[in-house]
Amino acid sequence: MFEHLRIDRPRKLVAFFNEPVIFHCHHYNLFLQQTIEDPDWIDGVSILQTSAQEIFYSLLANAFNTLGVQTPGERLATAAQIFSFLGFGRLNFEVTEEGGEVELTHSHYAEGWLGKYGEQVSRTKPIDHLAVGYVAAALDATFAQLGTYVAEETSCMAVTRQDHCLIHVTKAAVRRSLTPSPQMGKLIDQPVAFPKGETSVDYDAVNEALWGLPLEGDGNGQIRAFNVLLTRMPANYYNRIQYRFLDELQKVDPQLLEVGQALIRESGHVCVFYTFGNIMESLEWETVVGPMLKTDTDWIHGGYAVASSLGWGRWQALEVVRNESCRVAIDGNYETNYFLASYPHAAQPACYFAQGAVPAMMNIVYNGRIQQKPVLDEAFYNRLFQRGGVFQGAEVKAREKGDPWCEFYAQRL
Repeated sequence: MFEHLRIDRPRKLVAFFNEPVIFHCHHYNLFLQQTIEDPDWIDGVSILQTSAQEIFYSLLANAFNTLGVQTPGERLATAAQIFSFLGFGRLNFEVTEEGGEVELTHSHYAEGWLGKYGEQVSRTKPIDHLAVGYVAAALDATFAQLGTYVAEETSCMAVTRQDHCLIHVTKAAVRRSLTPSPQMGKLIDQPVAFPKGETSVDYDAVNEALWGLPLEGDGNGQIRAFNVLLTRMPANYYNRIQYRFLDELQKVDPQLLEVGQALIRESGHVCVFYTFGNIMESLEWETVVGPMLKTDTDWIHGGYAVASSLGWGRWQALEVVRNESCRVAIDGNYETNYFLASYPHAAQPACYFAQGAVPAMMNIVYNGRIQQKPVLDEAFYNRLFQRGGVFQGAEVKAREKGDPWCEFYAQRL
């Protein structure tokens, strides 16, 4: 499947069967999912499962067409292969056109949760909402149309502590009207010629080195790298669940919208702490980025060079003032590409993940002292982001509002 990835070097995007795909780790995936499924006043599970069905239907339909797979057996085998390639685990389909059972023998979400929380707490509800939506999408794309099938996880290893999960899938009584993916979304026409910041980091060289890493699911359908479990997730799944989550909160009570936005920003903190923290402590960082690091401000530039390698769009630190502030531009951010293809003109900046990620990068370098390779656990996270003197940020230019690019400013408070 690796040969079907398409790298858009000028825009720093990666496509897989015409869906933008990006890397995130299990810490971020679990935090974002819990954020959406926890509130009792909205149906967060439905947001997660339905969004997965919509986005993966588009990906799988394009894959089946591109690969020329026609029979149900070929299509279901391809769907299982893609699921594993992207790092979600392993699926075994035992289904007909009427439905059936699907066994999940390895699960990114369930095993990630067990590894992170399993020794401290017991879980009572299934966790594989993405897999549930994926299974429904696979049967939609194999036998029918989007919205034809519904699925439910009937046994989850995060609950039972057994070695597999089970998903039951059947035809819906009435086909649901669902919304397919906007695919690559509203892309920038041409990259902006940003001024190069004062740094020894060669962004393009970092991009090429990391794009060349063979990061794909192993025999268990898992991507183990940088001391985390990675997924190469369709960016529009993240986009759809976060913006749909905010839409639902606003319907319940407009005052909840700011709470939801703050939680999405917090997911940016979680991502930088765990994903970038582990990357910065890795052998790959030492090999690829390490020789370019002359000053501590280079660590900030190195972080954004890596971000541009993950399919997130073109991230560029325009100015970094040591231990004080930074200014970062994002040209073609994956959040904005989706937003502009799905919503009218924004009244307020809406790149909530990036709004959290930019100050978090300063926090992990200047407050977390990532150069000293601290242990990246929850206790350290709480100390880092709940102490005084943390960096806070704002989106000061927003492409979703009509600016030519998105720009963020972070400073120490």
